[in-house]
Amino acid sequence: MSVRPKEPAMPARMPGEPVLLSFLWHRVPQEFTDQAIPDGVEVRLHHRPTGQLDLVTDTATFGIRPATPKDERKLDRVQAAGTTCVAVTAHPVRPRPPTPVPPPRRRTGNPHQSSSAAGTPFTVRVHIYAPATGLAVPLSTGLLLDVDDAVLEDATKYADRTDTINVGSLMEFMARELLLEPRPGAPADARRMVVSAGPAGSFAAGFRVHGPGLMADVEKHSAGYRIVRLLSSVHDRGGAVQKALAVGSIEFRDMTARQRDRERIQQGLDLVASQNGYLAMWDRYQELEARHIRRRLRDFGSIRYTDVKVESDGRCAFTVDLGRALPRTRAALENTAAAERVELEAAERLPASVTDTAMTDREWLVASRAQKVKAWVGEPLGYDSVTEVLRLTATLNNQQDPPPQGWLYLAHRGDQRRLDRREKAMQQLRTDGTHIPALPTLLEGGTWPQAARQRITKLSPSALSCFAPHGPTPAQREAVLTALNTPDVAIIQGPPGTGKTQVIAALVNQLGDLAQGGDVAGSTLLTSFQHAAVDHLVTRGWVFGLPPLKVDSRGRGSKVALDTWRIEAARAADLRLRERPAGPHLAARRAAAELAATYRAAPVPPESLSRFLDQVLTQVGDIAEPSLVGELRSHRDRAEQQRMRAAAMADPDVRADLLPYIRSLRCTATGFHDDGPRTARALLTRLALADSPLFDGISYQEPLRAAISATAPHTELLNALTALRNALLDRLTARIRLPEVTVADPAIVDLLDRLAAQLAEAVTRSPDAIAAALLDYRDDLRSDPEGVDDTLRAYTVSLASTCQQAVSKAMVDVGRRDGAFESVVVDEAARANPLDLLIPLAQARRRIVLVGDHAQLPHMLEPDVERELSSLGDDVRERLQESLFQRLARQWEHSSSDGHSRFVRLDTQFRMHPVLGSFVSDNFYQGQLRNGREASDFTHGIERYGEVPAVWLPVPQSAGGETQRGTSRARHAEAIVIAAEIAALIERYPRMTFGVISFYAAQVTEVWKELKKAGLAEFTDAGGWRPVTRLSRDEDGAPLDRLRVGTVDAFQGMEFSVTYLSTVRSCTPVARNDAKRAYGHLTVANRLCVAMSRQQRVLAVVGDDDMFGPGSPEAVKPLAGFLKLCRKGVDGRVVRP
Repeated sequence: MSVRPKEPAMPARMPGEPVLLSFLWHRVPQEFTDQAIPDGVEVRLHHRPTGQLDLVTDTATFGIRPATPKDERKLDRVQAAGTTCVAVTAHPVRPRPPTPVPPPRRRTGNPHQSSSAAGTPFTVRVHIYAPATGLAVPLSTGLLLDVDDAVLEDATKYADRTDTINVGSLMEFMARELLLEPRPGAPADARRMVVSAGPAGSFAAGFRVHGPGLMADVEKHSAGYRIVRLLSSVHDRGGAVQKALAVGSIEFRDMTARQRDRERIQQGLDLVASQNGYLAMWDRYQELEARHIRRRLRDFGSIRYTDVKVESDGRCAFTVDLGRALPRTRAALENTAAAERVELEAAERLPASVTDTAMTDREWLVASRAQKVKAWVGEPLGYDSVTEVLRLTATLNNQQDPPPQGWLYLAHRGDQRRLDRREKAMQQLRTDGTHIPALPTLLEGGTWPQAARQRITKLSPSALSCFAPHGPTPAQREAVLTALNTPDVAIIQGPPGTGKTQVIAALVNQLGDLAQGGDVAGSTLLTSFQHAAVDHLVTRGWVFGLPPLKVDSRGRGSKVALDTWRIEAARAADLRLRERPAGPHLAARRAAAELAATYRAAPVPPESLSRFLDQVLTQVGDIAEPSLVGELRSHRDRAEQQRMRAAAMADPDVRADLLPYIRSLRCTATGFHDDGPRTARALLTRLALADSPLFDGISYQEPLRAAISATAPHTELLNALTALRNALLDRLTARIRLPEVTVADPAIVDLLDRLAAQLAEAVTRSPDAIAAALLDYRDDLRSDPEGVDDTLRAYTVSLASTCQQAVSKAMVDVGRRDGAFESVVVDEAARANPLDLLIPLAQARRRIVLVGDHAQLPHMLEPDVERELSSLGDDVRERLQESLFQRLARQWEHSSSDGHSRFVRLDTQFRMHPVLGSFVSDNFYQGQLRNGREASDFTHGIERYGEVPAVWLPVPQSAGGETQRGTSRARHAEAIVIAAEIAALIERYPRMTFGVISFYAAQVTEVWKELKKAGLAEFTDAGGWRPVTRLSRDEDGAPLDRLRVGTVDAFQGMEFSVTYLSTVRSCTPVARNDAKRAYGHLTVANRLCVAMSRQQRVLAVVGDDDMFGPGSPEAVKPLAGFLKLCRKGVDGRVVRP
């Protein structure tokens, strides 16, 4: 495969040092006058036989000439180099013809016209290269540069994410960064390459390519040339080595393993397409699941609604007619408490996925790609048959209100999207669309030998820190190194308590270390099949001090880790700030910023403005620039004058005293002859005595003194007195009108902003600079959570999501448009349905790491689909029940055909008391687990249980048998015993946590009810149970879930100080002849493994001990063995309730 890239514009940065030539325009075609020639456009300098110099672009030819004699000498050097020059414009250019000037009266001897006449000079960069003698690149055969996987891996370090979608896009990136486009007017395949000779001074053995952005070292080999290394052009030594220009057909040839292994890849694709293959069986499962969903849709039917009222809290009341609804629909909606939880969609019209019965099942499962019907989704709360109102509560965030009229039908868009994502992943496998070529073959059970690679042999310091304080076990170290060195897939089996979460944390930290210098952000995907498991990964998978970003379209827990990081980082900044008290520069900066913000948000009224500006001067006057301080004082003085004037205008005594004197002032000739000088003197005296700011700005002394000394009035004096009296009366009789709303003075806003900016800049040059940076950092963490989150998204190494969300719109929204990750790490991989697991696996570029334990809970299957497929035979049933994790673990546990280790089992447990650890090892792991801690680490101090870790609380059948609740079972007598035990212990041992586990959901409910009676639990508004508030914190007030009750399925991955296991099953000896019927879920080994491995200090089994005595069936051997351990009395005890 060879790649010819698209033709981009010439790069602004060219290899080698340029010669800069300045030119003036001599002749410009009229149609191109003033039309811009952009920066970086390649041009050709051409000399005509007449001696005229032309600048030639793709579209026009312009007459030019050197701007100075120095440029003329440079031009001679360029012309001597000939075709090995590359000339580009050094800045945007606008061609303008020279301005005509009168001929000079005499010759000056200077042939260069003045720049004023010929316009402004412009510059061209000319890169001069030597001919590439000895490196033939003929247009006919061309030069092929081989590119292998190692070179492509180098390229990904320099490329943007959009350039790393596939091999083709990476080669296009390399072509842009290493080669130059053909010269204008040259054939399209006459590409150019700047090179320097190899160590021997010739091109025979190899050479270096100098590109605009990259350099490549090229070696000669038997079949041609191959690239052996890529470097950034920042390492180019400029003119230190002579560079030559090779011209011809230059292409990159794909010599990656994928290309070489095309035949092997096709064989793998044939395996995937085989009707008897592993993936074909799951393809059939997918199609049947679509059929069962369609059947549920058809059985439920649809309901017409004629009105909807949107209530608070996302609730809506739909007016419906259930008279025409199907009986099953009516029953489900009229009895929502007893019915299975359903979701309904509300839309203006019914979508094709509901109405089109002609679609095949496969067409239906991908139909969501084309459907445009927008639907509101909600869960029924209840139906009022009198008002015919069906109330629903929204189950999705940020939904638009439902249409005013329309249809209700069973929600299925989520199912369609789920199946469609699986289908897309399967299609990638069918068509060689995955990034790891070996993946289809490996999933089908085939082998894919890989060539030896350079191995990573040591853990990095950041990886080792994840195992503090004792360091990793040999198996943990081997697990991390196996995951790092795998050529494709690694399997890590992590039995209970063996530290698989630490292994994942160490792995992602070392992956982050290895990726430094490249595009590290978002390079690793952490995923699992359940949100709870993903949340656990997020809390433990921090890299470079940053948490993974959980990507989730519904926002379930996606911000918890980011908020935790933000709060902790702000707290750490606070501690640092206490060590660095704010100095005067920082105090002034903070004061200026706060005062500016305060004035802008709530402007100070005029009567208080001078005091406010005085406050500003007091707090910042010693630090601010003198010019700004001067402006502040001027504004302060003006504000004070206005305040005093306003106060005087409001003083009735001043008005009453002065008004008669002002009115008595003589302003006519007759009046002035009577007593003009006397009244003028009296007014002047009263004004001087009043000394009121009310009359500031009125010049009254000069006209009044002129009147006092005048012997006879003249017109000019009378006019001046008239104007003075009017001005004084206007000022005295004016009414004070304060603005209803105080508006900020733009001049003061501007001054305060300039003051804040100046002080912010000044603090960076002061001893307060570090404290100021810490303060800004702390304030941003607290006041701008969205900005902090955006920044973390740009820098966090790992993204986290469920398997389904790995290709969701939410993942695209955080910038993963290409959907690919260097590494994909799947936790709890043994629990993921293979179809869901394929979704993240298909996004891995370099490695896949599956972490899990097939000895614990199996993967989740749809019961109806499993039943239908299992009817095809025992072989199909066994293959369905085997998880993909278990299949690959079985395949690689003992050997690998190419010498690459792909499987590691962690073998040392740290969770539980050694007695319990050995019990779990012997019963579920063939004795292969070791204990990593001493028994003394697990003392519990519960007197009733003695100092033993194994306890059996017998509840005989005489206390009450089991009862069936729908498809589940419960035993009230056991629930009473468990609640009594916890009530007696949980307050007495505040540092301990307590877990209650059962195989049956009905028993979980029964235990919660008894705990509520004991005052330890409460029923929630959402219809669930939770411990009372005081049990959600430890004795120091720190958050701690001290009590949990749940099924085995919900407890994988959890651990508690004390675990109570409620067996539930209790029947007569005769009924035990049918072991499966008598013991039910207790016969499933992987469920027993989970149930008996959640404890740290004590495992207490609560149940009918007669069910597990001598003669009990082999299927319940672990429980029988535990009872035997307790009866021995050395490491266990039977405690009567």
